[in-house]
Amino acid sequence: MDRPSPVNRIITNAKRDGIDLTVLPFLDDALESIEAISQSIRSDLPDFENATKIDTHVHPVPDWFRELQPLAAGRRTPSWDVDSHLNFMAEQKIKRSILCFSTPQANAFPADRAKTIALARLLNEFNAELGCAYPQRFSWLAVTSLPYLEEAIREVQYCLTELGALGVGILTNHEGIYPGDKSFNPLWEYLQNQEDDRAVVFIHPTDPVIRLEDGRFLNSNPSPLRAGLGEFYFETARAISSITANRTILEYPNIHWRVSHGAGAFPSIQDRFLIGFPKDAEDVRKAYATRFWYDSAGPVYPNQIKGLMANGVPTSQFVFGTDYPYGMGFWDVNANVAALVDAKFLSDAQKEAILFRNVERLWTSRFHLQ
Repeated sequence: MDRPSPVNRIITNAKRDGIDLTVLPFLDDALESIEAISQSIRSDLPDFENATKIDTHVHPVPDWFRELQPLAAGRRTPSWDVDSHLNFMAEQKIKRSILCFSTPQANAFPADRAKTIALARLLNEFNAELGCAYPQRFSWLAVTSLPYLEEAIREVQYCLTELGALGVGILTNHEGIYPGDKSFNPLWEYLQNQEDDRAVVFIHPTDPVIRLEDGRFLNSNPSPLRAGLGEFYFETARAISSITANRTILEYPNIHWRVSHGAGAFPSIQDRFLIGFPKDAEDVRKAYATRFWYDSAGPVYPNQIKGLMANGVPTSQFVFGTDYPYGMGFWDVNANVAALVDAKFLSDAQKEAILFRNVERLWTSRFHLQ
């Protein structure tokens, strides 16, 4: 049965919150794509009877978003649709996917406050509609309008309290500002003080940028190679370094950090980096081993993940992720999954935990993935 159109609600709530969606030239296309979800819910879903995995690292890519960002990490932004995603999940025995928009999230219009705020709202409404249409298959994480703090907090509040987001997704930097920057503290304070026993923040890499004196932004990837081949891993290391050096991890202990790609390059530099912070080193190591959750999108197994284990991170902090659909054609997804499933250094119980039990434990209190 057709569900009521969400468009009126989206427009009404945006006006209530002072968001001008009309600044986006693709608004009509975006609203049509959201309405199409509610009007085209599949009745012939593939077989999920034996599916157990929970995919914590996947990205929706509606057509209007792909046209807005035709390249991602130096590769062509992939095509995506709901049917293909559901079929992929069934093939890989994935019972639930946790959606979050990939780079650039809402930062497709550098230094344009109004468009950034409007795009964040549209991206979140798109994911919310997917979650409503397929509540047993899709959960989602809210994107923000960072670096615009007041509006970012309002958007996160809206998503968590009205739309049902599981947590928050951020980039390794927002217009060149990294997550440990003190200007972001009001957002972390808001999340710290939620009624639930934890808030979950997913960190996803993006291209590094610097802001020029005239206000323009310049991609600062020092390598001639596309960012997806390595720079994204260094960006992840910069983001973790940022929230470590500025004590964000320690000052907001209710926040749990969901980190992409097995923490990227950070395990390799961790010991050297922490020499610079001797008073905090022991406490942040404990945080890395208890409040950080590292996904398998990468590929991470069987080699890279051992860097985390060597640094004292237990397998209880590892979760499953495919990076669908961005990983398709970049690596062999079947081989990537098999590398985890067939890892000889993991027990069957550990593999089961990584594939779904750890993430069920991560989202407790108000967050249930039944």
